[in-house]
Amino acid sequence: MVKSNLKKHELVGLLLVFLAGTCLGIGLFIVLWGANRPLYYGSLDYLIRGRELIVFPLFFGTAALLWALGQVELRWMKPGRGLK
Repeated sequence: MVKSNLKKHELVGLLLVFLAGTCLGIGLFIVLWGANRPLYYGSLDYLIRGRELIVFPLFFGTAALLWALGQVELRWMKPGRGLK
């Protein structure tokens, strides 16, 4: 097994920041696809409406929350610690 100098909370913080970036990327993809869908299909019937409007706060809110929690976990992490 490989020995690491990362503590458990630092690993959790890095994972939370990674998941936040993933949620943000999925949210941006959905926003861009929703904006271009009427152009792609050639009809205004494909505009975002109804249940699809829940997707924006779901992904962007989750991303913001995970990012903040990840930054809290990584606050005291010092770069280069233990590399002698």
